[in-house]
Amino acid sequence: MSLLLVDHECRMVSRVASGSALERRLDDVGAAPGVPFGEDMVGTTALGTPAEIRGGIAINGREHYLEQFKSLSCFGQPIIHPTTRRLAGIICMTEISDQINPLAVPFVNGIVADIADRLLDRSRAHQRRVLDAFQRAAPRRDIAVAAIGDDLQLTNALAAELLSPTDIGALRMVAADPRLRETVMPLTLVSGIDVEVQVEPVAGASGAALFRFRPIVAAPATPSVIATAPACSVAITGEPGTGRSTHARSATVDAQVPPMVLDVADELIAGRHPDVLAALALARRERSPLIIDGADLLDDRSVAILGKAAAQATREAPLVVVSGPREHVGSGVAALLSRCVTRIDLAPLRHRTSELAALASAMLTEIDEGLSLSGQATDALLCQDWPGNFSELNAVLRQSASACVGRAARVVEPGDLPAAYRTTSRAAHLSGREQAERTAIVDALDRAAGNKVHAARDLGISRTTLYARMRALGI
Repeated sequence: MSLLLVDHECRMVSRVASGSALERRLDDVGAAPGVPFGEDMVGTTALGTPAEIRGGIAINGREHYLEQFKSLSCFGQPIIHPTTRRLAGIICMTEISDQINPLAVPFVNGIVADIADRLLDRSRAHQRRVLDAFQRAAPRRDIAVAAIGDDLQLTNALAAELLSPTDIGALRMVAADPRLRETVMPLTLVSGIDVEVQVEPVAGASGAALFRFRPIVAAPATPSVIATAPACSVAITGEPGTGRSTHARSATVDAQVPPMVLDVADELIAGRHPDVLAALALARRERSPLIIDGADLLDDRSVAILGKAAAQATREAPLVVVSGPREHVGSGVAALLSRCVTRIDLAPLRHRTSELAALASAMLTEIDEGLSLSGQATDALLCQDWPGNFSELNAVLRQSASACVGRAARVVEPGDLPAAYRTTSRAAHLSGREQAERTAIVDALDRAAGNKVHAARDLGISRTTLYARMRALGI
């Protein structure tokens, strides 16, 4: 008989055999340290299949996939870390026989149980070191403090209010960096708050760190606007509600006189034909910037006139054309947009998730500077599609601010949001560790171009585990 050990990637670490005959047979089949035995590499074996099923399995001679293994019978049991639930490795007992000796099962199971006990003891020691570091720092009530380890996270009251699960996930990835050194770094939280983070690795606990947070006092973040000297002609495109009109006015902020605005939609609703010629003539006479808001609603004649005007516009009397997305306009409007000197495409809010927390926080400050968003409310907002873009977000935040003030509070919670916006995806309810795990899986899938076998190998887990975690984490 022989005892074989592989790591979490099903790569052989070591083997112990009872005799030279079995040693030679193992050499013949390539069972040597460093050789991979994942199920995707060699098919069904007691060294790779346990990683797929997350349980023990006996593989008798002819049940092996490869012919070279069919003279051997094996029983393998995975070693699952008792606290992190990650695969640590697999123990396998192998013999030259048509069937595995039934005594191999309790023998291997006993070894795995002993290993799990030792891992648990080590994990408890790890937790004690993290807890000690946290207790030394936590008495400071004026600083938010968090301590994060492989299977543990601790926060004081200030940090609990400050950090969302997404923030915890990001910090966990920082703590897991094996090259981590004591440092200070800036960080923007999901809530939009900028903080300075002092990071200190926990001595004697790999993958653990202590974090201290100090808010960075700065002007509130605001939606990006154009604040450059006006060009001769500017085309601003985007979906309704993306801030097209606001950006158009910002494009003329340095003009000597206020801009004239021809709102095509307003003119049509009022039953009037938008008079582009009259607007152009008046703007030139007054040497004023002219904003045509809704150029994609104009008739072909008006669009053609604007195309000529865009080519003749001057810096003293610039022309700003506002339209829907380029891919949704006709050929005439597309030609008009292409004739403008400066072209700006505004992304819809659903494509700006990395900025949404800061944008929502800034917008809420404009509504009521005394209010702020909780991490849970921010997570709920991040899960929405926002077909109405900034207009929809503004309406939701105004209603939420009213509800928050109505209950004499200053922090907007999920219950203050309109009912339709309180529902969040599975991803928003993940713990910090799960958030980090979800991010790692998504990144691995991206690196592997969607190939789950390669992604699982990159992550050091089996395909079965990858599929299960993808379902559990909403990927």
